[in-house]
Amino acid sequence: MPEAYPDVEGGVRTWLRAQSTITALVGQRVFFGGPKGATEADFPMIVVQRIGGGNDMSDAPVDDALVQIDCWGKLDASGNGLKAGATALVNTVRSALDDIRTRTQLAPGVDAFGINVDSVIWAPDPSNDRPRYIVTAEVTAIAS
Repeated sequence: MPEAYPDVEGGVRTWLRAQSTITALVGQRVFFGGPKGATEADFPMIVVQRIGGGNDMSDAPVDDALVQIDCWGKLDASGNGLKAGATALVNTVRSALDDIRTRTQLAPGVDAFGINVDSVIWAPDPSNDRPRYIVTAEVTAIAS
């Protein structure tokens, strides 16, 4: 019988949407990909995607997922990037992730043992200079 691995990407998205400090900044705009045809009203937003990882070599089906979290900011009326808003968002996301140090349910069926933020990179959109920070984090989780 195949082992049951957790949907870490989905768990992180669900968990971020449940954090009041994050929803105060983005509402429920936490996606797996940016919405097609997004307008300025759709920002700020967060995009979550799994970019790597694998099992932890133990007998249990523990997943060490590498997750990327893009924290997108707004543009002003002149089309200039508002970096301060993106900075506030990334710092809020980072603080929330850093708080997960013990077994925490991210979503039904997904328990994280810990989240380690590996990097935070400033990466504005090259086409329009929209502010964006990219967070990479290792999420150690098991299906529950």
